[in-house]
Amino acid sequence: MRYAAEITDLTICRAFFAAWVFAYHVDLHAQFSAWLGPLAGFIQHGYLGVDGFFILSGLIMAAVHPEMAGNRSHCWQFWAKRLARIYPVHLAVLLILAVLVLTGLALGFTPRDPERFTVASFIANLALLQGWGVGGHLAWNYPSWSVSTEWAGYLLFPFLWMYFGVWRTIIPGQSLVLCFTALGMISYLFGNTLNLTYAGALWRFFPEFIIGITSFRLVPLNADAMPTKILALLGLAGVVLLTSGGAFDILVVFALWLLLVALIMHADAERPALVRNPKLLRFLGHISYSFYMSFGTIELLLSQLFLHQGWDPASHKLIYIIAMSVLTFAMAVALHHLVENPARRLVDRWLAAPEALAAAGQPL
Repeated sequence: MRYAAEITDLTICRAFFAAWVFAYHVDLHAQFSAWLGPLAGFIQHGYLGVDGFFILSGLIMAAVHPEMAGNRSHCWQFWAKRLARIYPVHLAVLLILAVLVLTGLALGFTPRDPERFTVASFIANLALLQGWGVGGHLAWNYPSWSVSTEWAGYLLFPFLWMYFGVWRTIIPGQSLVLCFTALGMISYLFGNTLNLTYAGALWRFFPEFIIGITSFRLVPLNADAMPTKILALLGLAGVVLLTSGGAFDILVVFALWLLLVALIMHADAERPALVRNPKLLRFLGHISYSFYMSFGTIELLLSQLFLHQGWDPASHKLIYIIAMSVLTFAMAVALHHLVENPARRLVDRWLAAPEALAAAGQPL
């Protein structure tokens, strides 16, 4: 089918994934999950929201670029658009951090973990290589490690999609089995976790990205016959229950995959969006990339402020949670309107080929 300009349910998933990752990082400092009883595990597994983004990226890339399944003539245009989607916000946040760090040093303030802010790591971040094992761990805007891995996926996507375009019905099923098996082995080798960043990021990213790509090949074949609403609810319930029960990460990733595939099948079957009156949630989905890229900077500033005041975030939970939420949201809205949207409009005019699914298919 020809997809609409946006799949609302997937846009809302983006908001969910970004909020989940954000809550996980806030909890590392404020430790508010202790208030949540059985749901504490859900917050403590918030790093798996990134895995949801990785699978979603593969699905969206395959849905948005069917023309690339049979040839590579559109590669340069594809790479230019993908880079324009991720790089302006990444660069803006990196420059903001550089100004903050240099200003703080000039005023006599040493940043927390100063070894993160080296010139070599700055260059690696500028080149989007930090998620490839280049540069320091947690260097500069540390959430951007996943953007770096996404860029690696975008560089290889035309070749991956061409391969799966040739083997339309035979390879996808086998590829799913192999990729989930590989993820299980990777999780086992790294201590039964998929919380891999920087040096281990690509091991985590590529199986999930390929899972998204190959899954899309199965969508048109099965969408009309599938109880998509039930499958989506089972996937969402599985994510909550499995994380709350402390299940292996690979099982949670399977539930995320089920949720996302059910939602894109739901759209393919031309059924109404599952979420009704989604205006606010859609907005949060639209700013999710800027939101994800903002919280590391706000965390750095608040950690310096709390250190200066002699406060422990765990002892001042509400203040820390409210400050992180409000300031991250404010920075995200500013980046979205002042950097992200203008850059997208500019590149779309430049390439003169606006693409479908722009909102649902935004990068991390």
